[in-house]
Amino acid sequence: MGLFSDIYNTVAKFFRPQEEETGDQSKSVATNRLKLVLMQDRTNLTPRILEQMRGELIDLLSRYVEMDKELLELNFEQEGDQVALMLSIPVIRAKDEEEIEEALKAGAQEESEEVEEDAENEQEEAEEAQEDNSQLVSTPEEMNTSKPDTEEQKEECHSEG
Repeated sequence: MGLFSDIYNTVAKFFRPQEEETGDQSKSVATNRLKLVLMQDRTNLTPRILEQMRGELIDLLSRYVEMDKELLELNFEQEGDQVALMLSIPVIRAKDEEEIEEALKAGAQEESEEVEEDAENEQEEAEEAQEDNSQLVSTPEEMNTSKPDTEEQKEECHSEG
């Protein structure tokens, strides 16, 4: 009987860590959700804004270090009336100077392209608004087209009416 219990215990050990891991994963997910709710409550930031902030921080920090982006944690902690932004960044390695310069140049180029794109969009919006406004305003010639110019036209208008 001792042999069967040993075999059972050995086999059961293979399954216990998985059960514990699953429990730990569920606990981790629940903890992360609670943290997200607390961050939103403390900062009045929506989930979309928090995710955007996280993405921008990852983009910025990626210029200088290689990191595990999935494990980056962004938290807000409150002490009294003050709220502190806490980052936990699992860094794989710091980039060398050449890599950093290339990343900064690429970032600057992206920013200038975004600025140009924003300027083009603003110009298009201004032109569309100008077109809309010009359609609302009538020129004197357009205003006079509804009036009959000749005596014949006047007579036609009276006879039609």
